Amino acid sequence: MKQTRFIPIEDCGLQIRETEFGQGKSRTVVGRPVMFGVRSVNLTPWSDTRVVYEILEPNCITQELINRSNVVYNNNHSNDISDMIGRCVNGKGTLSLVLRENYMESSCDYPNTTVANDTLEHIRLGNVYGMSFAFDDRNANGEENVTYERTNETVDGKEVWLRHVWLITKLFDVANVTHPAYEQTSVATREQSEAIDKAIEAQLKRECGDKNDKRDDDKNDPDDKGETDEEREAREQQEREANGGETNAEKAAREQREAEQEQKERERMVAQRRLRQRAHFIRDIEIENFIV
Repeated sequence: MKQTRFIPIEDCGLQIRETEFGQGKSRTVVGRPVMFGVRSVNLTPWSDTRVVYEILEPNCITQELINRSNVVYNNNHSNDISDMIGRCVNGKGTLSLVLRENYMESSCDYPNTTVANDTLEHIRLGNVYGMSFAFDDRNANGEENVTYERTNETVDGKEVWLRHVWLITKLFDVANVTHPAYEQTSVATREQSEAIDKAIEAQLKRECGDKNDKRDDDKNDPDDKGETDEEREAREQQEREANGGETNAEKAAREQREAEQEQKERERMVAQRRLRQRAHFIRDIEIENFIV
C-alpha cells in the first residue's frame, strides 16, 4: 500500500541553499523529507481505542534502495508532468537524495519552469508549509516490514502504540506540501488508519493465544467492554442484521464520510454560485458602460 508521511516545517529544514560567496540568487533547494528515530503524527486519528505513532528506524532506507528507485520531486504528490520539479532515477538526476545520520536529505536545482519558479518564490517568502514523501514498506509477498509496540503511555485515555518501520521497499516521490491538514484527513489515510488498527488487533490475538482465554481490554468503548472475541463477533453480526449489513461502527463511519462529502458538495455549489454572481456583476457593469 502506497503511504505518505508529512514532515512539518520545523523538522523538514526546507530552505534555499546560499550560492558560493553569496553571489546571485540560488535555485538549489534542500530539505529533509524523511526523518529517522522520531515520532510521526497520530496515524489513527479516527480510533476510539488507541493512538499510533510511527517511527522510521535508522537504516530503513538504504543506499541500494535509492540506487534502484525512480523518485519524482513535485508539489502535493501531483502526478501531472507540469508539476514536476526534479527527478532521481537510479541515484542520479536533477534530484539528489543523500542519507544522513538522522534523516534523508533532498537537494534539487530548480529548473526554469513555471511551477519551479513559482514554488521557488513561495519558498523564499516562507509560504511552503513542509515536506512529505510517499513509500511502501511491504515485501513482494505483501508482508509489512513493521512491528507494533504497546507503551505504558496514554493520550486522552487511549493506549499509545508505536509502529516501527524497519525496512522501506519502495520510494515513490518527495513533495513540498501546502495543506498537510488535508493529508491527515484524506480517505486514503483513513483506510491506512483502519489497516493499522486491524494489524494491531491481529498481533494482540497472536499474543493472547486462545482468543477465548482473554477478554477485550478496551475500556474506552462501552460496546466492547468485557466481551470475548466470540461475543463481539456475535454482537457485530446482530448489528449487521439490524443495519443492513453494517456494524454500528461501520455505519457511523459511513455516515461521517457521507456528511463530509455533502459538506464538500455544498462548498462547491457555494463557490460556483459566487462565480456566477461575479460574472453577472461584471456583465452588468459592461452593459452599463456600453449604454453610457
